[in-house]
Amino acid sequence: MYDFDAGDLSLNFANTQDWHASEKPVENLKSYADLVTWGEQAGLVSPEYAIQMHRLANEHPEDATNAFAFAVQVREDLYRVFSHRYTGEPIREDDLALLNSVVSQARAHMQLTPADGEIHWEWTPEINGANLILWPVARAAADLLTSDKASKVRVCEDDRGCGYLFIDQTKNHSRRWCSMDSCGNRAKARRHYSRLQAD
Repeated sequence: MYDFDAGDLSLNFANTQDWHASEKPVENLKSYADLVTWGEQAGLVSPEYAIQMHRLANEHPEDATNAFAFAVQVREDLYRVFSHRYTGEPIREDDLALLNSVVSQARAHMQLTPADGEIHWEWTPEINGANLILWPVARAAADLLTSDKASKVRVCEDDRGCGYLFIDQTKNHSRRWCSMDSCGNRAKARRHYSRLQAD
């Protein structure tokens, strides 16, 4: 149901709305239940805990509604930050402020833990609910934005407004579309048609 081919957890989350850059985006996250399902498919929530999250959402629908609304707000924030960085548009201060607030919450619930002779970051036991999804996403976004990979984040250049975010991992960094099977083939066909018309 959901796509996980963007190359980063935060981009995968930002891509949960199709045709993001068009006038008529297609929403894939329509409820708290969808958010939980995405988290489970992303490997952030175990099947057992997903069941628990669904049960708690039924018991506290207002809390679930608020958590879902905030998750969508964070997603839109991430999309603007990464797409503006790619296009060279100024990144809004309020977008960074929201991301910083979620990242701060996330880091406050991480601890250094020994495992297999190494030291690793691990979530504290009290992390729960939608935070199991949002906090890892926000941390991934922060790590990506401050890494060398940030310059390789692209937005699909399909003229209809696909808007899919992805990390360009090609050797010559020339990838322009989400997929050659969809937007790329369409662009190729349009160029071919334009050449025929010009002849």
